[in-house]
Amino acid sequence: MNALIMALDSIREKKGRSFLTMLGIIIGVTAVLVLVALVSGYNADITAYYEKLGVNKVNVTVTWYDTSRSVDVMSALYDYCDQELSDMVEEVSPDLSTSLPMKYRTTTLDSSTVYLGSDEYAVCNNYTLKSGRDINAFDIEQRNRVCVLGSYVADSLFQYADPIGETVYLGGEPFTVVGTYYQKDGGTEGAMDDMAVIPYSLDRAMLQTDYLTSFTVKVDKSDNMDAVMANLEVFLADTISSTVGEYELENGNAAMTESTEEMISMSVVLGGIAGIALLVGGIGIMNIMLVTVTERTREIGIKKSIGAPRGEIIGQFLVEAAILSGMGGVIGILLGYGLSLILGKAMYDLILFPGGLLPRRERSRHRPGGGGAVRPGHRLRRLRRQLLPGSGADPGPVLQAGGAGRGPRGSGKRQRLPHPLFRRGGKPLGGLLHQPGL
Repeated sequence: MNALIMALDSIREKKGRSFLTMLGIIIGVTAVLVLVALVSGYNADITAYYEKLGVNKVNVTVTWYDTSRSVDVMSALYDYCDQELSDMVEEVSPDLSTSLPMKYRTTTLDSSTVYLGSDEYAVCNNYTLKSGRDINAFDIEQRNRVCVLGSYVADSLFQYADPIGETVYLGGEPFTVVGTYYQKDGGTEGAMDDMAVIPYSLDRAMLQTDYLTSFTVKVDKSDNMDAVMANLEVFLADTISSTVGEYELENGNAAMTESTEEMISMSVVLGGIAGIALLVGGIGIMNIMLVTVTERTREIGIKKSIGAPRGEIIGQFLVEAAILSGMGGVIGILLGYGLSLILGKAMYDLILFPGGLLPRRERSRHRPGGGGAVRPGHRLRRLRRQLLPGSGADPGPVLQAGGAGRGPRGSGKRQRLPHPLFRRGGKPLGGLLHQPGL
C-alpha cells in the first residue's frame, strides 16, 4: 500500500512528464483498436457489396470467330443445366447489358443500364420482386416489349405513382412496366438499382445482334462451384468447336476471395504498425523509469540507510510503471472506441466496435509498461556502491521485465418450366398460357 501511495504521489507531482510518458501508450492502443475496427469495416463493406451482386455464380463468356457456324449456346446451356446439373444449378440466364436513356412523360433519365435477361435473371443476380410480376417465358417467346424496373428508376420516373401498366421509353422504344424490384444498393444514380430488365429475345431490336455471348449460371451453394465449373468446362468444350469460337468460365466468388486475402495482408501490415507504436510507448516508459532512478538518488539512499527492504524500493518503481501503463491503456481504449464509432459511420456508414479484441486489449494494456521498463538494475548497483562502499551485495533489478508485447432439389423448391424457345420437339407453348399472371 505504501508503494502505491508513493507512486501516485510521484505521478501527481510530475503531471506533465507523466502524461507525456503515457502518450506513447495512448497512441499505440488507440491505433490498434482503430485499425482493427477499420479493417473489419472494410471487410464488411466488401462482403456486403459482393452479396448484393449475388454469390455462387459462374459467368460464361463466348466469343465467336465464325458467326455463320455459331451454335445456340443458351439453348444448349439451359438444357444441360436443367437435365444434368439440376441438383447443383438453380437458374441460368443471359447477362447482356447496354446503357440507354429512359423516359416517362416529361421525366428523363439520361443513362441507365438495360439488361437483357430471362425469367430467371432476378434469381441469378439477387434481385427481389417488389410489385407486379417478373419477366416470364411467354414474354420471351412472343418478344413482348415489357420491362421490370429497378427501385431507382421506378422512384425517379414515377415518384409516388404506381408504375405497373405504364409505358416507358427505353432508348426511344416503348415498353410496358410489369414489375419493380426492391432496393438493394442504396437506390442512387449509377448504382445497381439504376436499371431495367427486358426479355433477352429482343437482342436484335435493342443490340442489333443475333448472338448471345454472356451468361450467368446460379449455383445452389459455394461447395458445388468447382464441380459445376468442371462440368461446364467439359460441356462447352464439346459444344463450341475451337475453330468456330472460344469460351471463358469465371468463378463469381473469386473476387470476394481475393478481397479477403488482401484484407488479411492489410491486417498484418497494420498490426505491425500498431505493434511498433506500442513498442515506442514501452520504450518511453523505460526511459522515464531510468531518468527517475537517477533523479531520486537521494531518496533511494535515504531509504537504504534507514533499512528499507529492497522489495519496497523495487515495488515503488514497479507500481509507478504499472499505473502509467494502465492509465495510458484505459485512455487509449476509450479513444479507440470513440474514433472507431466516428470513422466507421463516416467511411462505411456502419457502427464499428472492435469488441472481439477487447479482452486481448485489456490483457495487453499493461504490456507496454512491463515490456518497456527493462531492468535498469546496473544503474542501481552502481548507486549502491556509491552509497554503501564495500558492499558487494547485488540489490537485484529494480524493475522486473514484463512479457513481450490473437442439396439436391427438394419438393419445396420451385421447378423451372422448360424454356419455350429451346424445347426440342413438342408444342412450344404447352401449358404456358394457363399460368397465373400471363
